[in-house]
Amino acid sequence: MKKYLCILLLALLSVACVEKDTDSLFTRLTLTVRPPQGLEMRRFQATMVFENINTRQRISTSDFVDGQLDIRLMKGIYRLSINEGGGLAYTDENGNYRFSEVVISNDPLTFASDRSEAAVDLILKN
Repeated sequence: MKKYLCILLLALLSVACVEKDTDSLFTRLTLTVRPPQGLEMRRFQATMVFENINTRQRISTSDFVDGQLDIRLMKGIYRLSINEGGGLAYTDENGNYRFSEVVISNDPLTFASDRSEAAVDLILKN
């Protein structure tokens, strides 16, 4: 009986000691959008889509604050895009207030560290 109790106690102890560290699979990304040169960003409102190239999983968010987004993603290689209708309110070189829909380059970006930073250039859609 003592033998079984000892085995059970060791099994419980070993399960309690196993650390489930899933945080190492994720990155905390700070993404900044940059308006075209010569334009002053007044407001940016869009839904950014992150597509993991390996898993095809898509995550979307529109939680931008002053052109910056903080998001937790699984580490990997992503293709970013902006959903139709996302736009930029800006002041042009002449001081005129304007609004334009925007897109971004679809070059893949790699997020492999625990803390990642990236900047994407906005392209005005005419």
